[in-house]
Amino acid sequence: MTRAMTRTISRSIIRTALRARRRPMSMRTRLFTILLVAVLALGGIMAAIAFIGTRGMVRSLSADLIDHTLAQTELRLSQFFEPVIRELQLARQWGNAGLLDTDDSDALNTILAPLINEHPQISSALVADSRGREHMLLRSGDKWMNRQTRHDQWGSQSRIIEWRNGEAPNERYADLGYDPRLRPWYQGAIARHAQPPATDSPLDDNSIHWTEPYIFFTTKEAGITASVVFDPGDGHQHVIGFDVLLSDISAFTTQLNIQEHGMVVVLTGDNRIVGLPRYPRFLDAAARNDALLRSPRDLGIPLATDAANAFTQRPPGDNGALRFRSEGQAWWGQAKTFQLNNDMPLITVVLVPEVDLLGNVRQMLIAMAVMIAIVLAIAFERSLALSRHLSRPIEAIAEQNERISRGNLEPGPPVLSDITEIRRLAGAQEQMRHNLQSLMKLERDLQLARQIQQNTFPDALPRLAGYDISAWSDPAEETGGDSYDVVGFRRRQADGPVEIDVKGAHQAAFLLADATGHGVGPAISVAEVRAMLRMAVRTGTPLAEAARHLNEQLVQDLREGRFVTAWLGTLDAKSHVLDYFSAGQAPLLHYRHADKRFVALDADAPPLGILSDLDIRLPEPVELAPGDIFVVCSDGIYDLKRRDGATFGRERVEKLILDQRGRSAAEMMFALRAALVDFGAGAQVVDDRTAILIKRTA
Repeated sequence: MTRAMTRTISRSIIRTALRARRRPMSMRTRLFTILLVAVLALGGIMAAIAFIGTRGMVRSLSADLIDHTLAQTELRLSQFFEPVIRELQLARQWGNAGLLDTDDSDALNTILAPLINEHPQISSALVADSRGREHMLLRSGDKWMNRQTRHDQWGSQSRIIEWRNGEAPNERYADLGYDPRLRPWYQGAIARHAQPPATDSPLDDNSIHWTEPYIFFTTKEAGITASVVFDPGDGHQHVIGFDVLLSDISAFTTQLNIQEHGMVVVLTGDNRIVGLPRYPRFLDAAARNDALLRSPRDLGIPLATDAANAFTQRPPGDNGALRFRSEGQAWWGQAKTFQLNNDMPLITVVLVPEVDLLGNVRQMLIAMAVMIAIVLAIAFERSLALSRHLSRPIEAIAEQNERISRGNLEPGPPVLSDITEIRRLAGAQEQMRHNLQSLMKLERDLQLARQIQQNTFPDALPRLAGYDISAWSDPAEETGGDSYDVVGFRRRQADGPVEIDVKGAHQAAFLLADATGHGVGPAISVAEVRAMLRMAVRTGTPLAEAARHLNEQLVQDLREGRFVTAWLGTLDAKSHVLDYFSAGQAPLLHYRHADKRFVALDADAPPLGILSDLDIRLPEPVELAPGDIFVVCSDGIYDLKRRDGATFGRERVEKLILDQRGRSAAEMMFALRAALVDFGAGAQVVDDRTAILIKRTA
């Protein structure tokens, strides 16, 4: 082949490559064209590009892996602490209702034992008051213990009662020198109640106090106590607290597999470990308990110490993944704060060795470096141009990916490239950013919808002389299709205007509504029903007329296939007559104390929103005698299924009410909720559950 022919072919190849650059093409085609033009020299250029981009690739890989692990750990911490907060808020309501009496040990055990059984992280519950009286219920395996303190009567003596289920309790007195008023959980709750601090934590409602992690007085285990003040109205200060074991956090962190040698450490703000790393010596539970609440330096963990020094020395404002060295090895690390409240931060640290991320890349880079040294003389200018051409859009995508991972979902600068795959990748990233924005908005909307629906439930139920009323609703999703309302009212004159009254009502109007399905749509439907009922009460509209108006409006508002089952009632505390109308809501249970039996009442008409000419005729009113109980439950209670397919059913509701008939309405409702939790343990709740319970006491 002559030199002229060689030059002609070379020029033709170069022209073809230049024309190819003007239009998008696949990366494989582009690389093939460039390699053909540069012959063997351009083969080394790709090695140079890989060499230059390796560190950014490792940084991006480490950041993604660490961010995923931080999110996973934060989710686990939220799932660990949220039930404690939720149950503590519920216990505060019990205390305000007078159900947490330190002098009634049996009642306290009955209330608190199911709660401790349901949440393994709660080891004990403590109820104390300003007189120095305390009741503690502690579970350790299958063994239970009460510690009862009466500082105003017994001084430093405490009564200890221990038992196992089915065995007689063992009782003794011991001089423990224990005063609950001096414990951090009691003093912290009192201080928090006096001046609730503001906080940005999603877990804190500004009234719950979290102690610093410490060793529990009785069990000598590492833990943290959440406590809150409640007021039963007896003139004393009362506090309830839950002891939360920290060993479960270490059980999770020691099992996390992050590549081959990576690990997670959870620390307190003062550098004490509450979540141990995945070291062989911490796989034993006893070893973990011994190591908790000690510093990394005390435990002889040089990696954690070196990581802490590296994070301390990093420049201000640098919050990304950090590269540092420990014991001659390169590591990548990141830390994130999990805020229980402003006084109690937990710091999650994720550490991954660089060798786990690189794998065989190091050996490959050495070989590439040799190739680059051979071809550098003839390919230097081309390698620089190619590295810039390929790395800039990829680096821009990586930067935007890091920005999105930090929660910044605003649009970034456009990624410009004539490579098909990079364009597709940039387009996919932009679509992902847009979808994340939509998901975040949807999540905020759902949270707002749940808050709005919860706000529709009455803050306090009306007090009717001679009656005890309780109501409860639990949605299956963020928002539910169930709703209830209890409206107390009175008339100062027989034909006078209606006055809404909670404390001095003579009559009460009731509603339990269940829209088809659950979610935002049904929640709006039942909110509409509740609003119309409230308006009917305020205008003095008779029950039958109110039901007719409700049906006519729902027929206009609901689309085909949607309807609302509803029970409406009015109770006169003087005549003890309960007028009601049930549209598809059944069975209604009336326990007749005189006969010691239940009467089940059927629905009076189809559900609301189906028939425009619904025949509304009120049934015979129910006269409530002393001791009578009237119960209305949504079908989510009757139809609750456990794993074997059995349903909770009407019979279980009747038996529970019969067994609990001597208790207050709130206690019977609590027993019903506990029975539902026990019956459906491990099964998915697929329908909303709502109940109203009316008991005549005199």
